[in-house]
Amino acid sequence: MSSHRIEKLLENYFEGETSLSEERMLREFFRQKEIPAHLVELKEQFELYEEEGQASLPDDFDDVLFEEIRKQDRGRKAYRRTTIYYITGVAATILLLISVFIRFDPFIGSSQANDSEAEMAFNEASRILYFVSDRFNKGANPLSKVARFDEGMKDLNSMKKFDEGLSKTSPLSRFSQITKLITNPAP
Repeated sequence: MSSHRIEKLLENYFEGETSLSEERMLREFFRQKEIPAHLVELKEQFELYEEEGQASLPDDFDDVLFEEIRKQDRGRKAYRRTTIYYITGVAATILLLISVFIRFDPFIGSSQANDSEAEMAFNEASRILYFVSDRFNKGANPLSKVARFDEGMKDLNSMKKFDEGLSKTSPLSRFSQITKLITNPAP
């Protein structure tokens, strides 16, 4: 086979445009002992393809592969679970320390509020609640107009019932027209 033809096949081969028979021709060409000098590098590549094409996988390859995948998945899950346990433990410890520090703050001392301070706080809270209640009631007064609007809508609903009644009498008006035509025939 000519060197020019082989180079053309190689170009098509590397572009992925060769047929199986053309690839077979290339493999046979590179099995020869005498190959042009500029194609010697490719001979090793095709020999490697030939060796790898003849290699076969062991019968239990699928089982071994899937078992390795399962082991890695278990390892990832265990690592993730351990990390989550560690983080939640640290967070719980921090929350416990904060709650203990706030509950038993050594810097506050033991100052107790006496009765007059408690009464003053109660009065101040009552005054603020009355203020908020008054403002709320003033804001609710304009809503009485909405209630009057609802009453007007009820009146309109009764008008709607009247309109429905009129629509049911339309066959009667048709009857009256037919009766007039019968009793007073057109000239």
